[in-house]
Amino acid sequence: MVRNVLYSFYSKISLALLASFLLIGLLLLGLAQHLSKIYQNEVEQKLHKNLAYHVVKDNELLVNGEIDLGALKHAFHNMMILGPDFEFYLLDTEGNIQTYSAEPGKVKRASVSLIPIQNYIEGIQSLPILGDDPRSLTNEKIFSVSPIYDGENIKGYLYIIIGGEIYDGISQILKNSHNLTLAAWSLIFALVFGLVATLLLFALLTRPLRKLTQDIQAFRQEGFQSGKLPVSKWDAQSSDEIQRLGSTFNEMAAALNDQYQKVKNTDELRRELIAYVSHDLRTPLASLQGYLETWQLKFGLQTSSSEQGDSVAKKTNEGEYLIEIALKNAHQMSRLIEQLFELAHLDAEDMKLELEPLMIAELAQDVLMKFQLAAEKKNIQLELVASEPTLLVNGNIEKLERVLTNLLDNAVRHCKKGDSIQVIVEVNKENASGVSVKVRDTGIGIRTEEQSRIFEGHFRASNSVSGTGTNSGLGLAISARVVELHGSKLKVTSQLGEGSEFSFNLSEAA
Repeated sequence: MVRNVLYSFYSKISLALLASFLLIGLLLLGLAQHLSKIYQNEVEQKLHKNLAYHVVKDNELLVNGEIDLGALKHAFHNMMILGPDFEFYLLDTEGNIQTYSAEPGKVKRASVSLIPIQNYIEGIQSLPILGDDPRSLTNEKIFSVSPIYDGENIKGYLYIIIGGEIYDGISQILKNSHNLTLAAWSLIFALVFGLVATLLLFALLTRPLRKLTQDIQAFRQEGFQSGKLPVSKWDAQSSDEIQRLGSTFNEMAAALNDQYQKVKNTDELRRELIAYVSHDLRTPLASLQGYLETWQLKFGLQTSSSEQGDSVAKKTNEGEYLIEIALKNAHQMSRLIEQLFELAHLDAEDMKLELEPLMIAELAQDVLMKFQLAAEKKNIQLELVASEPTLLVNGNIEKLERVLTNLLDNAVRHCKKGDSIQVIVEVNKENASGVSVKVRDTGIGIRTEEQSRIFEGHFRASNSVSGTGTNSGLGLAISARVVELHGSKLKVTSQLGEGSEFSFNLSEAA
């Protein structure tokens, strides 16, 4: 039940939507943080764009054409008091760091790249422009820079990092501020609200689809036996595709039910016709067999006591031969009528067998004895293999005897000299409370493409052997139906030229 709910169409949509909202939420948070950082850098850099220029202008940093490091450090000291979030660096014309305002050991770079500095001074790149952070080997930060001139010659650069190590700490504090937390929760609430609203909308939109699914499942469970049709009303003229689909399904179900009832009635008439014809043919056929047997007996007496000439004996023997053929066909017709009547009886929907405990191995042995003489004539070995000879099963002894008889008759007819036939009775390995019955032979086998049809009435395999008996082609169909009435299925496994195995299961008696 839980698996059906998780794999339903609505659940799949909900999970996909949830994943989409989570992904969108994470992307929005990341994008907001990135844009916020870029905007903050741009604003900070614009505010302090001329900071380095004013420091250079307001302080006498050159003495006799050389940079006065003492004056520069004094300027650093004053600026650090006014702005503790700035870091000051003196660069030569190659970008090498000459001195700085940071504590000793904090600076990890010996030089910085001059490319961002030139872009900043020449204004060929829009802000924010990031430059190398001397405190890190990989990080970049916004900066303010101004060249230091001696006349028209550049003696170096005053490089100011905006937002130094102290500023980084403050930024971390701001990340945990109430406003940012409130903004994050607002975004989460908006996403959750959107998700819930969308799920409710999807639930409303997929409601007709769930209703149609319930109708189809109910119709499948009820089947055609109850004659019930889907009761949900659908608008065939609606612009909604599901409404039209539901209406089409109702029409299809009604048409199928009508066809099923017609087929059912036709099948009932067929069974009744077979039963009536079989019953009505029994009496005249029995009389015909009786007269033919009497006639055959009289011919036999005449032949044995006659001392007439060769021509009279020839006519007598010829007449006896014709009577024998007629009698043989009458017996075959009688057997066919009996099987047709039996198959029609077994096909009845209300057909139920009376089951009782019986020893299946003993029944199999009794059936094997009936074929002992026929097997000896063809030099075929018969064998019963029973793991537990006294094993009891629930079954109808008369019908199971018929099944075993049909299967063994087929096996004997399709075996050659020197082949073997086994009836195997054992506890079912897949079901500990069941018993498996198998009839296995080493005969001619059945073609793979024909194995699915051998249980159809009157179907004969292309390599079928008729034999000398009265085989009608209904034996396997009857056997399959009897096994089905025992709650099992008659199965076949076969390989051409190597033999066949027919098997079915029976429930073990308590």
